[in-house]
Amino acid sequence: MSNTTVSRRTLLGGLTAAGTAGLFGCSGNGSGSQPAPAPAPTGTAVVGKTNLDIYAWTNGPTIDANFRKRIELFNREHAGKFTAKINFLPYDQYWQKVQLQYAARKPFDIYYWDVQAYAHYKRNLVFNEQPVIDNTPMMDDKAYPTKLYEPWKFDEKNLFCVPENIQSMAMFYNRSHFDQAGLDYPDETWTWDKVIETAPKLQKSAGGKVTRWGLDIGALGIWWGIQALAWAAGTAFVDRPLEPTRFQMTDPKVVESMKYVQDMMWAKHIAPRPDERAGIAQNNGGFASGAYSMIADGTWNIASFQQMKDEWAMAPLPKYQGNSIAPYWLGGWVIPRQSAALTAAQTFATWSATDFQPQMAKDHDWIPLQNAARQSQDMLRGMPEGFDAAMKNLENARIGDIYTANMQQIFNEVYGTNFEQLLNNKLAPQAAAQKMQDAATKLLG
Repeated sequence: MSNTTVSRRTLLGGLTAAGTAGLFGCSGNGSGSQPAPAPAPTGTAVVGKTNLDIYAWTNGPTIDANFRKRIELFNREHAGKFTAKINFLPYDQYWQKVQLQYAARKPFDIYYWDVQAYAHYKRNLVFNEQPVIDNTPMMDDKAYPTKLYEPWKFDEKNLFCVPENIQSMAMFYNRSHFDQAGLDYPDETWTWDKVIETAPKLQKSAGGKVTRWGLDIGALGIWWGIQALAWAAGTAFVDRPLEPTRFQMTDPKVVESMKYVQDMMWAKHIAPRPDERAGIAQNNGGFASGAYSMIADGTWNIASFQQMKDEWAMAPLPKYQGNSIAPYWLGGWVIPRQSAALTAAQTFATWSATDFQPQMAKDHDWIPLQNAARQSQDMLRGMPEGFDAAMKNLENARIGDIYTANMQQIFNEVYGTNFEQLLNNKLAPQAAAQKMQDAATKLLG
């Protein structure tokens, strides 16, 4: 990930293996049955307290401020019925706190989703929210991209959290740098080979030191960024994202995608190496500061990039071996079975996914789930050139998470460690792939 941009999983290390074991020591209802359906709203009946405590991890000043604005609007629109307050924690502390609250049988009223919450579903700690969602327009495939819900149907039938936004990956580029170099802008026809060819033409040096890089690998330095290349080549890290039965890290096409990214920094050196990236970050550098001309990164950075002085734009992810397949993620809300403010939590989650969607578009907050809001002039107005084209890439996008009980441990101990060594040129791609294959397979069962 870029050293200076906000990442939705800033340290993908919220729960260690030991921490997860502590969580698994508790259960939602003392049984191993599937999570029960959440009680659907029934007119004016209110279950639980009316003052709602909402928890999310901090995503930086811009996004946090947008969350606070949302809470203010919710409170105004629900005055006299519900009052909400939002609480922020650093990403790693956030998941530790979620764990502790579950262990104490006093879970948060509602909290923001990330892949760690799949473990909570597995332990029957959360409701099946499908009955609640069915009382909204969210299942209308003309109004919402309902096909993108499928990976969140953990039992292949029902949603266990309430989605509200979509995030993906795109190529961001500094228009001012391209104009200065007299180069054409990236668009949907670009390939990664074209990026590698162009990057040196944007690079600047002084005194034998690079002062501006044409490219930073950005999210290609995270496992799901590299997997996007593997997808384009016709394979994947696992046989399926929901409860995979085997890892495919040693697939030659997966190994080739790892080498492709490693070569950008080492064999070709058209992108900064990890130590060089760290030095840029220490100087408050990054894409937003003009230290890089191009970066493949998450769309959640759009809000922070809006503060840039230079003109900038975006394009779909470049093609790799003839294809461009981006990862996508759904953002949304998890409501524990033991939530102390059940009706208030359900009201806030479904309001965020329905009535609030036009305002989300106006604020350029997250990218709205609702089709009309996402494609509205309010959303497009003020957004960078190329946003609409990048969003069309969602039609071919694949879920950027893997869901299995031990996946968090695999993220931390297997992917994290070995990809770091790969990117630091301390492991050859084939050796890294074999180590990950062996270690991940042992944890799969």
